[in-house]
Amino acid sequence: MTYADLPRLLTMTLVWLLLLTWQLNAYRSNCVATLALVILVTLLLFVSGAELALYRRRVFLNECMEHKSSLFRWLRRRYVLLGLELLKSAGLAVLLLVSVLSFSPRHWSLLFADVLLVGLLLPRFYGALKGQLREEYRFTTARRSAMWVSTLFLWLESMLVLVFTVAQDYDGLRWQEVITYGATDPDVLCRPLASLAALAAAVDALGQWSIQNLARSLTDLPQALMASISLLVGVGLSLLLSYAYSRALIGAVARPWTMWRLNSRTDD
Repeated sequence: MTYADLPRLLTMTLVWLLLLTWQLNAYRSNCVATLALVILVTLLLFVSGAELALYRRRVFLNECMEHKSSLFRWLRRRYVLLGLELLKSAGLAVLLLVSVLSFSPRHWSLLFADVLLVGLLLPRFYGALKGQLREEYRFTTARRSAMWVSTLFLWLESMLVLVFTVAQDYDGLRWQEVITYGATDPDVLCRPLASLAALAAAVDALGQWSIQNLARSLTDLPQALMASISLLVGVGLSLLLSYAYSRALIGAVARPWTMWRLNSRTDD
């Protein structure tokens, strides 16, 4: 890493600090402040998502479509695509802000390590792709690759912790008891987000319960079914959370405007 890479690393570190500050202040942040934070994180995620969406659109339309076709004229419209990305980004922003409320110091250390990982990967991907891809696509491809490496890194670590670490002992309990007594609700002032945080805490507790009790519950069909569903939901949400955080980091350094135009012959 060179001095030229430090601004990129500092920018991604600000994303980490933003989420940590939110966790420390959620108990006294009213709904107006919470909404402002949701909008800010949504914009970060949208910038990254828009770059990737415009990248795919540009490659597909330039290289695969007949430029005089009616389908090409319909698909080159950007605003429906960007509207969908904005909705996805808002959902991911809420998931990310709700999930970090229950993070421990171990989680925050891991997330900061991921910032360093992405900061180290980006210049190496930039350099490795030089001469391999057309220059207009090189930096976006490097950022996209770093995002998926980050997602895989965070998700695999969360799976290892889920399987091998007992955060709380739910052995022998039924899933109804876990929801009633086992889940700890985060302290959040804004009631709508507090409800989502309570739901996220219950899902997390059920994920831990399912690992500890799946084998025991095989003779009890309702419990076995709930354990299987809880495990699948936990794994899926963990992957989605890893993706959301990685995408937020890349959003701090993304450049979607470089993918805005198709080319001089086909752009509208």
